[in-house]
Amino acid sequence: MEISEAQKKQAQFWLDYSQQLSNSIRYVEALKAAQRAVALDSSNAEAWYAQGTCQAMLAHYQEALTDFDHALQLDDRYVAAWDGKAWVEGILGHKEAALAAVNKALEIEPDYREARHRKKRLEAL
Repeated sequence: MEISEAQKKQAQFWLDYSQQLSNSIRYVEALKAAQRAVALDSSNAEAWYAQGTCQAMLAHYQEALTDFDHALQLDDRYVAAWDGKAWVEGILGHKEAALAAVNKALEIEPDYREARHRKKRLEAL
């Protein structure tokens, strides 16, 4: 289904608002805003990533993994989503899955700072 430019703009508004709320550590509200962005434009990988990040911050780890995977289905080169997946897999104690995801992030962007630090922490486990 094709979405209108107005819907895309509304989705971007809610995505930006979600990020502002998340930066203010208002994760429940940020999640609701990200969900609105996804509802308006389900083809926006960044909106799925934002929703996954909020889910993870609220300890909804399976939902977060689903959202990160959805973002990656839309854009398999989305480095932040690979790193987010590694973050949650690591929290869940899935070291091999976490390392696979972080290595994919670093394959795409070798200088991605968060992934480099995450890989060091995972390898130290």
